[in-house]
Amino acid sequence: MSKRVVEFFIVDILIAIEKVKRYTAEFNNPQDFIHDEKSFDATMRELEIIGEATKHLIRGNLLDNEWQIVVDFRNVIAHEYFGIDSDEIWEVITIYLDKFRDEITKLFENGDKEILDDVIKSNLDDFKYSTKTVALLTNLLEKIKH
Repeated sequence: MSKRVVEFFIVDILIAIEKVKRYTAEFNNPQDFIHDEKSFDATMRELEIIGEATKHLIRGNLLDNEWQIVVDFRNVIAHEYFGIDSDEIWEVITIYLDKFRDEITKLFENGDKEILDDVIKSNLDDFKYSTKTVALLTNLLEKIKH
């Protein structure tokens, strides 16, 4: 497993999911989404981050193997990008990502509050120019203080 503490991967996933939701919010269907090059490419990158971080959480026994599908989807995106089905991507984004966010939120809520505090503050500095990500991180900080 990576030398990073698991709380980093949890926060990485929460940030990436928030970005995916933000990047795709204006689209009503997979065809419009896939034809917007910047939104599509940015979303694919965040989905790769989600898959990579998920791999570490599974290896660390924090997530069940049922979530291996997230890692497998990342591998398809990273290695078979010309064969990606836009409907499948859209389904992942609009249906399955919310369920996965709920699972990661549970991990967050059960995580080490002191480490999470440090991780979030570190990310706040890294993302200081992204007001929407800062808002998410600030919200996460509030959750661990209560």
